[in-house]
Amino acid sequence: MKFFLTISFLLFLLPAFSQELFRIENGIKYDNTRVQPFMQSLNSKNDFVLAFRSYFPGETASESRYFVLTGRGEELKAYLYSVNVLNDLNLSSHSLDQIRKIFQQNDLFRIRDEKDIPNFCAKKYDIYESYTYEFTILSKGQMKVLSYYSPEYYIEACYGISERQNIINSVAIINLLAEEY
Repeated sequence: MKFFLTISFLLFLLPAFSQELFRIENGIKYDNTRVQPFMQSLNSKNDFVLAFRSYFPGETASESRYFVLTGRGEELKAYLYSVNVLNDLNLSSHSLDQIRKIFQQNDLFRIRDEKDIPNFCAKKYDIYESYTYEFTILSKGQMKVLSYYSPEYYIEACYGISERQNIINSVAIINLLAEEY
């Protein structure tokens, strides 16, 4: 009897624990007007939506290509969104799980946006017209945008923001496992 009680208790805790993994910290209340229409649609059908894009100054969000990871329960899916078309990336469950684990290890649901992290750096304005990595995360009525300007350069030039390495690691797993992106 104790065995069944223990198993039942563990089965109850696992979903509760996984829900906590996708709780956004340092976010704001979800606002439809601040996200792309494809994200609105995915958000209505999933527990979380995580969209990544890399862009240059002057490029609008609608012109960007996005890597998108969604989760509903234990089911993960990855998409490529570009020019108003959402395509399934057909990644293996192992690849999807690896991406999710790297995102969780790098605290994407917890870290702050670069502009919200105080850090004095004399070389802050040394480069112009570089790229920005942007993650938009939607989950349980909350959202956040993580925007990091040229993190590979600034991790060396302006040390002190460990979140830059988290962003670099997260982008690296996308580039490694989602080759179509």
